[in-house]
Amino acid sequence: MEQKKLVPKRRFAGFVDEWEERKLGDLAEIVRGASPRPIQDPKWFDKKSNIGWLRISDVTEQNGRIRYLEQRLSKLGQEKTRILNEPHLLLSIAATVGKPVVNYVKTGVHDGFLIFKNPKFDREFLFQWLEMFRPMWNKYGQPGSQVNLNSDIVKEQIIVVPNLEEQKKIGVFFKSIDTMIMNHQRKLEKTKEIKSAYLAEMFPAEGERLPKRRFAGFTDEWEKWKLGNLAEIVRGASPRPIQEPKWFDKKSNIGWLRISDVTEQNGRINYLEQRLSKLGQEKTRVLNEPHLLLSIAATVGKPVVNYVKTGVHDGFLIFMNPKFDREFMFQWLEMFRPMWNKYGQPGSQINLNSEIVKEQIIVVPNLEEQKKIGAFFKSIDTMITNHQRKLEKLQALKQAYLHEMFV
Repeated sequence: MEQKKLVPKRRFAGFVDEWEERKLGDLAEIVRGASPRPIQDPKWFDKKSNIGWLRISDVTEQNGRIRYLEQRLSKLGQEKTRILNEPHLLLSIAATVGKPVVNYVKTGVHDGFLIFKNPKFDREFLFQWLEMFRPMWNKYGQPGSQVNLNSDIVKEQIIVVPNLEEQKKIGVFFKSIDTMIMNHQRKLEKTKEIKSAYLAEMFPAEGERLPKRRFAGFTDEWEKWKLGNLAEIVRGASPRPIQEPKWFDKKSNIGWLRISDVTEQNGRINYLEQRLSKLGQEKTRVLNEPHLLLSIAATVGKPVVNYVKTGVHDGFLIFMNPKFDREFMFQWLEMFRPMWNKYGQPGSQINLNSEIVKEQIIVVPNLEEQKKIGAFFKSIDTMITNHQRKLEKLQALKQAYLHEMFV
């Protein structure tokens, strides 16, 4: 039987040699970090120190590329850990297990990390390999339990590597994708922050009748209304038992709205995978035109608009015959969403129903100003969606390349 060649599916021009099998422990001196104990003791820390203290939370927040550490180690704390004055490759073995890390700042390394010292590899190449390999560490955990990694397990792990020149090419390529991903992530976060700031300024504060910021030409006070006076608010309906296949038909043009659809599409429903049969349609409320909805189960208080023909589950309220601009009210409900928490006990689920929603007070401007505000926020939402799609496309592209460019 012919032995399988150790080469990736996709590689850069000019590289033809087979890759080699090595143990990670042969490619670096792998040592564990160390932690002062008890870790809560303030004597280990000093805000004026230039040596940061790496915690698992820093890894999660910075996605493994550590450029800033808020907590700082005192001289006494530094004596109780391993200090890295230069960037090194690390691997988390506690909490967020198997996550590769690079410290770009002076760092004291917690005992929840392994350090790859004196490496015989390109750091960026191995960072990316570890990122790709991360799910495979699960074999060292019992089903449903946490993975139990240690330095001996990691040292014995087999990896297939090319020569150093090819490693560097691959590392640079993936780092450029990571940079693009990071830039789109920042754009997305910044756009979301801008929207939140405008929501706070373009809707009046509680007890106020005027917003801090508004479009030119509008000066009238906003009016106080109950939501129930601005629309007929009715609850959706669900066929029971909901698992019964007779309620559904893949050939139907009437979709079935579930809470999972709201989460996946962030409240703007352009597609519904599950379809209702004629029998199922008789057991629910069918909307043939876009309407504003509000979720009152699971993802509570989330505003929704259906842009497709929809059967509405009893976990939603429908705003029928509205006297408001739909997009304006969608944005107001988005802003108001945390306020529904007053209808839940601390630590328990919110208990919303149509009567509570009908009685909720809102202040609104005239319809012309509502339309202006609604259109403005929808344009921001479109930017957010575009950034999100570009980000997801880049992340998917990276995953595809990771599987094709490593053996």
